Amino acid sequence: MTTYILFENALEMLKNAYLASTLGLIIVSGIGLVAIALVEKDTPASKTQQHHHV
Repeated sequence: MTTYILFENALEMLKNAYLASTLGLIIVSGIGLVAIALVEKDTPASKTQQHHHV
């Protein structure tokens, strides 16, 4: 028994997968940017300036 996927159904599945992956990438990149901002905020400025003066 062979099952066929209609072109419209395949297109709908691809569209949903594309939208889901795009949304996932936006969410993950946003979390990454927040994590980077928190790390930069927690880093003391004196520690980064010591390397420039030496």
